[in-house]
Amino acid sequence: MENVFVFHFTPRGTAEPYCFIQNPDYGNPQKGFGNPRGVYKVDLTVPGEKAQPLINKIKKLHETNYRAQLAEFKKNRVVAIKRPGPGKKLQEPYEGNMPYLVNDDGTVTFKFSSYASYVDKKTEELKPLVLKVVDSKGKRIENVPAISGGSELKARFSMLAYGFSAVAGASVKLQLDSVMLIRLVEVGAEDVDEVWLDQAVDQGYETCAIKRAAMVKTLQRFIP
Repeated sequence: MENVFVFHFTPRGTAEPYCFIQNPDYGNPQKGFGNPRGVYKVDLTVPGEKAQPLINKIKKLHETNYRAQLAEFKKNRVVAIKRPGPGKKLQEPYEGNMPYLVNDDGTVTFKFSSYASYVDKKTEELKPLVLKVVDSKGKRIENVPAISGGSELKARFSMLAYGFSAVAGASVKLQLDSVMLIRLVEVGAEDVDEVWLDQAVDQGYETCAIKRAAMVKTLQRFIP
C-alpha cells in the first residue's frame, strides 16, 4: 500500500462552490452535525485529459488495497463468521465511492479534504493545523483571502487507502496538504456598476469578486 506521505500535485483546475480553504468547516452543531476538529475541503475540477494520470494512480492504489482486504477476509472468514454472534450478519467486503466524479462535459472533479486540528496526546486538547496556501509563484500567503468557487487552484495532496465498514466501502481519501492560488474569485462583493458597464476595457484589471449566482453564469470554466 502506498505511504500516505507520498505527495502529488493536481493540474490547474477550478474550485467548485462551497469550498473551505480560508477557514475550516465546523459543520452545524445546532443540528447535530458539528465537527469540532474542523475540515478544510475543496472539490477541484480539471480537464479530463489532464485528470487521467491522477485517476490511474488512485485506481492503482485502490485496487491494491481492495485485493488485500479481500485476501484478509477470506483468510479469516471462519473466525469472522463466529465473531458477529447470534442474529448478526457478517459484513462482506465491498467497494465505496471513489474520490472523484467524471462529469457529463468530460471534466473530472476531485474531492480533497484534511482536518484543521489534531488531539494532543498529553493534554487531550485540540491543536490547530493551518492549511498552507501559496501564490502562483509558490510564496506563502499569510493572510488567505476568502477563496470561493470559480477560483483557479492547484492542490498538493497525499492518498490514503482505507478499508470497508458498516457505513462505507473500501476506497481512497485525497488528503489535502496545501493549495496554490492562481486566480482568485471572492463571493459577496457588489455587482458590476451599471454606470460603467458600457465603458468596460478588455484585458485590464479585474477584481474577480462577484456574487455566487452571477459567477456560475459568467465565468469561463477553464482559462488557457
